[in-house]
Amino acid sequence: MSIATADLNKSIVAAWAASGLDASFTALGGEAPVLQDQEATPGQSMPYCVTSLYSSTTTDRMSAGVSSLWEVRDTAVTFRVFATSVSGNTAKATAADLAEEIMKVFGGHPTVAATGELALDNGSCLITEYQNDYPIRAGDEQYEWVIEYLFRCDVPVAI
Repeated sequence: MSIATADLNKSIVAAWAASGLDASFTALGGEAPVLQDQEATPGQSMPYCVTSLYSSTTTDRMSAGVSSLWEVRDTAVTFRVFATSVSGNTAKATAADLAEEIMKVFGGHPTVAATGELALDNGSCLITEYQNDYPIRAGDEQYEWVIEYLFRCDVPVAI
């Protein structure tokens, strides 16, 4: 993981915490922390979310002099919501409801503008692009809802 990607990960976790998304999950039986990195811890109760950051692609390079170099990097990020049936809702409906709450924070909701602010320690997040979301049946009364994003960041690489 590059320093820029680690900084982005830290920013996503901070935006998640500031948004109160944990409460949406724990209200349905999830145990904090509900946001997991790469994979869930053994025995994690549903619902929960796993986030994954993938390799960055440099789209632009620039300099502000001999000793200041910057890159614009695109990083693919997924949020995977895992849910089971809760309070009369099917597992699929529960996963969809929680995915909708994530989209309200990070973007992609059809009627609510993204509320999450991503502040990097080094550089800035230029845009968060919602790419796609879709359900996957994960077992008897268990569903996974995948939300895909592309985070475009402007980061220093040498100063």
